[in-house]
Amino acid sequence: MPEEKKLAKYIVLEGMDGSGKTTQTEILVKFLKENGFKVLLVTEPSKNPIGKLISEKLLKGGFSSEVISLCFAADRMLHFEETIKPALREFDFIISDRNFYSSLVYQPLYGSRYDWIKELNRYAVKPDLAFIIDIPIDVFMNRRGETDIIFEKEDFQKKVRKGYLDLQNKLNDDFVIIDGARPIDEIHLDIRSVVLRL
Repeated sequence: MPEEKKLAKYIVLEGMDGSGKTTQTEILVKFLKENGFKVLLVTEPSKNPIGKLISEKLLKGGFSSEVISLCFAADRMLHFEETIKPALREFDFIISDRNFYSSLVYQPLYGSRYDWIKELNRYAVKPDLAFIIDIPIDVFMNRRGETDIIFEKEDFQKKVRKGYLDLQNKLNDDFVIIDGARPIDEIHLDIRSVVLRL
């Protein structure tokens, strides 16, 4: 009887705006593909109709924090059912630029209760490995002119950073905290060394 293919490793990269998370996600995907692995790159919000609604309309303002939270949770579950779940047996790695951790950090800052957000995402699939790319606020302030950052206010980003660093205690999950203030290549080497141990 043929051996059943192992499920793909689901890896998430998280971090505040300007942390270099998207850059590191793309570099990791490129590295894994160049080394013969089958890799699927996914992002949140997704490209499904709910994800497009979030990107094109909801994030532009005028909607309650509860509406936005519900839409993110619905997008996440639909994205898993339509895209990630079928890909688990087809790919070696599924790399995600953000997942439900972003909701737990950002949405309470807009007025939704943390416990309610956590409950909404109760069935969201936890990754095999989650990175938080952390940068000090002064690094964020220096970078914000170089990148397309939506949430630019310094005080807001301080709260975002604290939210990410508090996740480990709140969730009892094992996050790999990466110092994102270093050179891009150095950060990538740290990330890929952890990924390859999987």
